[in-house]
Amino acid sequence: MSSSRWSPPPGRLQSPPRTSSLRSSPSNKGFQLALWPEDPARWDDLPAARFEVPPDELSLDFSLNCGQAFRWHRLADGAWAGVVWDRAVWVRRSGRFIELRAWPPLPDPAGWFAAYFRLDVNLKALYVDFEEAHPHLAEAIRLFPGLRVLGQPPVEVLLSYALSVSNSVPRIARAIEVLSRRFGQHIATLDGVDYYAFPPADVLAGLSLPDPGLAAATGAGWRLENLKRVAGALIARGEGWLAGLKGRPYEEAHAELTGLPGVGPKIADCVCLFGLGFDEAVPVDTHIWALARELFGAAIPARTLTPATYRLVSRLYRERFGRYAGWAQEYLYHWRRVRLGRAG
Repeated sequence: MSSSRWSPPPGRLQSPPRTSSLRSSPSNKGFQLALWPEDPARWDDLPAARFEVPPDELSLDFSLNCGQAFRWHRLADGAWAGVVWDRAVWVRRSGRFIELRAWPPLPDPAGWFAAYFRLDVNLKALYVDFEEAHPHLAEAIRLFPGLRVLGQPPVEVLLSYALSVSNSVPRIARAIEVLSRRFGQHIATLDGVDYYAFPPADVLAGLSLPDPGLAAATGAGWRLENLKRVAGALIARGEGWLAGLKGRPYEEAHAELTGLPGVGPKIADCVCLFGLGFDEAVPVDTHIWALARELFGAAIPARTLTPATYRLVSRLYRERFGRYAGWAQEYLYHWRRVRLGRAG
């Protein structure tokens, strides 16, 4: 196994480092040159990279099960396995270390690990500010230490959340799994479980709909039409368009995304936060809307979530929680789902 040590980046929230301080140890060279199996049958067949990250700086259980990503599942031994775009990934905490395995092999395990789990953000500094912002958020931090917003592939986020309209996390996960099995490339069978890549956008854009059988199997119903529209619009904008939004201001990126047919402000904010790294993006769903009325009271005059009210709620969250309002949103979102018994 290769080992790397990670230390929390210095400094407060006003100017956090934007690159991970996770560095490769000399033993990582051996990991890169390891003899990989041609056709692995078990996760244990694959070499594991190890990274030292304290539990209060990264919780796999909270980060992978808080409703932001849909393709992870917890194994009997406490490890997590899933698919990130076109790669099967396995992670497990072992004391102060996290072990990582992937197929196909990762060219830069440390870089992937730091980017996916957003190790550029100093959670301890974040907590200092958040605990003073509101008692609900302070309680969420106490209950879910180490929860991190993930850095996911933007295309996967956009197409996944195209299925999220008036939907629940388990149903979204089910739909994505069915679509991946039917239209995605088979990656590997590991410990008896088949792993499939996320379907390419051009395949989803070419779906022949309506398809009652597919609608029933996925449970997505009319949302498949929305997925097809979004995928088609993404293809029309050309390769690299979505990733290119990372270099734009948040407001411009959000406006570009809402210009896609089938993409409203909430889906756009999910893409901004989980796929493009805009930490100030606040996806406002029914949970965050209900909490907003509790947090801000008379500042929200409307009883329904209109487009104007959505913009107001997002602004109020940013004013209260600052440039990491999206992270505050994720903690509060998970806190409310757990409180209502809808997590897991």
